[in-house]
Amino acid sequence: MREQHSTTTSVPAPADVHKKGGRKKKWKNKKNPTKSHPSERRDTETNGTQNFSSREDERGFGFSVVQLAVTGLLSAVYVATMHPSLPGGDAGELIVAADELGVAHPPGYPLSTLMLKAAFLLIPHGSVAWRANLFTSLVAALAGGFLYQAVFLMTGSVVAGLLATGMFSFSRLTWTWSVTAEVFALNNLLVAVLLVTAVRFSQCGAKDKTKVSQLGALVCGLCLSNQHTTVVYVAILVPWVLHSLYIHKRLSVGLLFKLTLWFVLGLLPYIYLPLSSTSGHARWTWGDQSTISGFLTHLLRREYGTLELLKDHEGQGLIMGLFAYMEHVAKDLTPAMLFFFATTVFSVYNRSRTGRCEMTVVMFAMLSTYTVFFAWRANLDIVKPLYRGVVERFWLQSDLILVAMAAVAFSDVIRIVNRLVPLLKYHADMLIALTLVAMHLMMNITECDQSHNTVVQDFALTSLKAFPEGAVILTKGDLPSNSLRYYHLTEGVRPDLVLFDQEVLTYDWSVPMLGRHTEGLVLPGDQLYLRSGVDDQGKKRFTFEQLLDANFNRKPVFGCIGAQDHEPSWEQTYILRPFGVCMQFLKKGAEFSQLDDWLKASHQFAVNWSHPIPHTTQGGSTWEEVASEEMWRAKTVAGLYILETVDRIQSNEKKTTLLGHAFQIYKDAIETHPHIPGYWHKNFALVCEKLRHLTQDFSEKVKLIRTTIAHFKAYVNSGTSDPEIPAIEKAVKQLQDYADSMTKGGGGRR
Repeated sequence: MREQHSTTTSVPAPADVHKKGGRKKKWKNKKNPTKSHPSERRDTETNGTQNFSSREDERGFGFSVVQLAVTGLLSAVYVATMHPSLPGGDAGELIVAADELGVAHPPGYPLSTLMLKAAFLLIPHGSVAWRANLFTSLVAALAGGFLYQAVFLMTGSVVAGLLATGMFSFSRLTWTWSVTAEVFALNNLLVAVLLVTAVRFSQCGAKDKTKVSQLGALVCGLCLSNQHTTVVYVAILVPWVLHSLYIHKRLSVGLLFKLTLWFVLGLLPYIYLPLSSTSGHARWTWGDQSTISGFLTHLLRREYGTLELLKDHEGQGLIMGLFAYMEHVAKDLTPAMLFFFATTVFSVYNRSRTGRCEMTVVMFAMLSTYTVFFAWRANLDIVKPLYRGVVERFWLQSDLILVAMAAVAFSDVIRIVNRLVPLLKYHADMLIALTLVAMHLMMNITECDQSHNTVVQDFALTSLKAFPEGAVILTKGDLPSNSLRYYHLTEGVRPDLVLFDQEVLTYDWSVPMLGRHTEGLVLPGDQLYLRSGVDDQGKKRFTFEQLLDANFNRKPVFGCIGAQDHEPSWEQTYILRPFGVCMQFLKKGAEFSQLDDWLKASHQFAVNWSHPIPHTTQGGSTWEEVASEEMWRAKTVAGLYILETVDRIQSNEKKTTLLGHAFQIYKDAIETHPHIPGYWHKNFALVCEKLRHLTQDFSEKVKLIRTTIAHFKAYVNSGTSDPEIPAIEKAVKQLQDYADSMTKGGGGRR
């Protein structure tokens, strides 16, 4: 629809345009005197003072000039601030799945996978990760453009459309997931298109409702081919559409059949899942969808927990979930939008007087139902920053509808107030909207600008570079699994290494689907299990210890980060020795074998890591913070390992040597970096305390005590929430008294 190029809220109605003589020309339909001229047809969801020309009304879903400008501006902002390389989280897995034409984690995201693969082929330059980020940014910009169109159609107000688009697109949450390769930007686009379709359906005549409803059915199917959370919106829209078709005498068996066909057509991307599994060519894929059982397991997310975010997790419950969401709205969408949303009640009442509240009520039903349902089913502990980040992403779907409703209410409030104060005459509505959007943008740009963020890339490349030739890397967790897999498989970094996700070994599909592509790794059976043997289907099960036994003497084996905790049999024979952010599997009794080589490798692993230390007391809230936190820990992890294991050694001479190495590791690290993690002080103090009990030299004892005191104090002053702080403060006082007694005439020399 084409908007008039003015900054006022209302589009001038053609019927209000006067002829030169100053008299308004009246028009009558001789056959039907009550029928109005086409130029006076009123859109059922516009304000009460505004009409649209038939030419504009018939543009359907076409882009207007303003909408194109909005999309272009958003594209420029998003592309300028997008990740230059691999982001954290699921991005690595989604990119590899698309590049390999494999299947992503449940429910598979087939639409996103296929569109990403097309983007890789169509965009000629840049790394695969960069192209994925670019695709996401452009899709996110389109989402903002369609949100503008939906609000404009409901209000006839350019200002309201700009307000909705700006406040949604530049919110911290939306912006964050618009510049990184993920599925949420595509979900925003599909929800926005679905909203435009619903608004069009509510506004068009009875004849056109059949066409628009068929398009809506297709969009519903496409929504579910990307993200299942849209099923709540679909569940609200379908009964409303069918009821509307019925009361307009357009509902028939034939139309129901057509609607079903269009909906199924939207679901066709799911055919990709069994096709990919059957071909078996992807070096990375999740699950085996070549059977009906396997397909349904993936589709229904049974491995993650159907209607849950993760199995065996517990969140704060419905009430706390709702409070958390409203807190997010007030903080991330600003109190102004929360206020305008609160006036939706007034807006609905005002529109109901002229029979124009239908779409607003439908949107409120969509928003409230989804928000309550998700708060009920979101079973992650949002007190933990990383889990809160997972939950937050699904609030985007609520945010889009909430912002649209707030913008509609804003338009209605401005119109009512304008009757008392001439706001529109002085373009006050545009001034308010642009001020809010500009403040919103400036508030979030620093945090959301990821154009220089290479943390995950540096984490992966640093780790891959450090491993010895031909090593076996058994990854654990999203950060190492997804990042190392991307650079190893997609970018071809360190092809000599063997990577396998140790956690997916517990799934019965992992060895048959992935084992065929893993040369250099001996898999002693068909599935990792609590005990070895043959199951009822004839599959050979193996323990983690047997997996290590089959490979240990062939190649060095590493767990990154750590070892799986499903099956502990390996602990009888093996230990873990730190290797940077990873761990090397060694036979018991070999903790300090090849000591010099190990210390040298540990020192070099993260020596060049320069990304800032995460300033958080509860763990990283982003994968970048987690990666940086792990790398900073890697700088001194060898010293910590010595500190924790040295007591197992009987020889005091050997203890002294090892603690001397730990002392030097911490001393060099602390002196090298102007800003260090607070726990370094505590660990260094503990090393000094152990070492001074083994030292015979009096002056050296005094130095070690003074060093212990200094670093315990530094730890206490670092702002830590360690519950041992009172005990540490007491120990510091005792050490201080002891040191003083030692230096008074040598009387404390013991």
